[in-house]
Amino acid sequence: MTRDVEWFTGRCRQVGTGIFGDRYGYALWLGLLVTFGLYWRVGIFITDTYTTANALVAVSNGHLHITETPYTLTLGAQPGLHEAGGRLYGRNYGQILLAVPLVWALQALSVLITPRLLLLGLWSGTALVFVAHVSVLRQRHTDTTKRTVLWVGSGLVAVLFLIGALTATTLPDTAIPIAAFQISTMLAAATTGVVLYRLVGIWHDRSVALAAGVAIGIASSVGFWASLPKRHVLVGLLLLTTVYLFARSRIAYADSRDRLGLGFRAGAYVTAGLVTWTHAFEGFFLVVTLALVDLVTARRNSILHLAVVVLALFLGSLPMLVTNFIISGNPVEPPRLLTRVGGANVEFTPEIGGDGGTGSGSGTEGAGTDGGTGGASDGTDGGTGGGSGGTDGGTSGTSGSDSTEEGSDTGTPVLTPLLGLFERLRGPVAPAITFVSDTVRNGLSVLTTPDRMSQIFLRSGSAPGINYAPNSYEAIELTMVEAVPLFGAVAALPVVLVRSANQRIRQWNVRPSQYSPRTQTDMLVTALVAVFTLVYLSRLPLHTQLTVRYLLPTVPLIMYGVVRIPAVYEPISDARWWLAGGYAASTIGGLCLGLGVVAGLDLALGEAVQFHALLNLGGAAVCGGTVLGRTLAPDWVPSRAVVLGLGLPAGLTTAYLLLSGLVYFQYGPFALDFIRVLTPHLPAV
Repeated sequence: MTRDVEWFTGRCRQVGTGIFGDRYGYALWLGLLVTFGLYWRVGIFITDTYTTANALVAVSNGHLHITETPYTLTLGAQPGLHEAGGRLYGRNYGQILLAVPLVWALQALSVLITPRLLLLGLWSGTALVFVAHVSVLRQRHTDTTKRTVLWVGSGLVAVLFLIGALTATTLPDTAIPIAAFQISTMLAAATTGVVLYRLVGIWHDRSVALAAGVAIGIASSVGFWASLPKRHVLVGLLLLTTVYLFARSRIAYADSRDRLGLGFRAGAYVTAGLVTWTHAFEGFFLVVTLALVDLVTARRNSILHLAVVVLALFLGSLPMLVTNFIISGNPVEPPRLLTRVGGANVEFTPEIGGDGGTGSGSGTEGAGTDGGTGGASDGTDGGTGGGSGGTDGGTSGTSGSDSTEEGSDTGTPVLTPLLGLFERLRGPVAPAITFVSDTVRNGLSVLTTPDRMSQIFLRSGSAPGINYAPNSYEAIELTMVEAVPLFGAVAALPVVLVRSANQRIRQWNVRPSQYSPRTQTDMLVTALVAVFTLVYLSRLPLHTQLTVRYLLPTVPLIMYGVVRIPAVYEPISDARWWLAGGYAASTIGGLCLGLGVVAGLDLALGEAVQFHALLNLGGAAVCGGTVLGRTLAPDWVPSRAVVLGLGLPAGLTTAYLLLSGLVYFQYGPFALDFIRVLTPHLPAV
């Protein structure tokens, strides 16, 4: 018995090491989850979530099609609803399937514990494990210090649990699927921090890797979307995981461990293929970009290796192919290419036909049904409309093949079904290719419009041509730099790239396959950021983009690029305690300043958000100035100045994340009642 327990414990440690890397990665993961829970509200923030939440309920009940709408009464408020075979379907099924086990687990536990106390207990248990883990991290601490950290932290968690339990309010059972959906996104966001920690840890020391993991979790827009069940967080995690596996494969190949390298290389393609299960077009761009960089930089491209790569990509795409086949009967036709359903004031009728769906979809083409999703739907449904037409064309072609077979006996019983299958698969592919080419071409045209690029990346305010009526005419949008002011450090990137290029030209090292694994990984990151930015430029800016959510998958990759700048990672290693102190002071200062300004000037929501936008731009300027100064004149800018310049925007971002969840955006009740008890003392917008 003892031997079995030891074997099981050893296996668990191996799995934990494989996922988190070490105890610091595990503590980072727990800490991010605890932080996300502090500003977690159980509710629907963006109207797109109505469809995916209803689809989640359907899948948790054992079927893919939607038969009831527990979260809305009409189809008009549900962007992303599609029809096939007289049934209604959602989209993003990869994201939905991830949350289904959580729905089942919460529903099973809610039989014994009320939903409100269940969520409180889950958070408190996670917080206790985090405290216990942190208390033993540093080996140099004395036993007295470790016990003090453990007792103080555990006592604080116990007090918060008692406050929440004694003041618990009712949470309906219908909130359980939404809560599970949000938990799945929080798990993805926390895991993104761990993957970035492990990826950066390959090239730099632990302090730099931890700083990167913490920054992506609570000092970037990933933390804003952590408790909002949108696909962007999950796609960002899969992109970053693909890069991590690619980096490990290049390291293994460089060490002449071809079998291990091939395993990691195949894993990267499996992860890339899984993106298609959530968003087929994003998965397409990821696979194409990965394949190009991989083939150019690989040291082994034998037939065997390429065959394994193709098989891995097929396995990663298999869930998407199976789901598509079950829904539409066509493995290459994702839900986004089906007939769009939903119009103003259309009642829920599961028996709605294809014609009715088409008519409703056309009727809503110009009507944004919500703040933010109206613009999003226009961009997406531009491809959807073409997809429907292409599908019809493919169906007609198939019918023609069938009639030919019936009209004449050609004696080719095998060739005719294959031609029919080809025509059927060609139907969705043609409009998809058109959509992809139009997306790239339109994105390139946006690059030539400086004003629009500025509204996406630099300064938002009230952008011309955007309908702010759904947001009560308030500018609540942030650009990339306003949302993540740490990206001000990118100002030093051109200097770094020019120096790197000059060095390679002098060494005559121009063959990518001979580059170091670190440089090859940097190439993949650069290519992915460029591609995933380009394909969404034509849809930006839009109302209720909040933090440029379409570009959220690139945020972990850009954060990796920031950390890779020598003027960033060298000072972090030299002055990490100054970084921690500057970050803490900036966070507290940002909270006090934000609350003081909101209360003193009686700001509305849009005014409060724009105040933070200007504040974050100032932090980005300081960050960019210190990093650029260190890059150009390292002897003149000390490490302490750089880390303080990094800590300032990071702390301001954390302050905004907390205030946005606690004060600014009130879309549902807090998951934790002790937060509800404390927030009435804060000023309201």
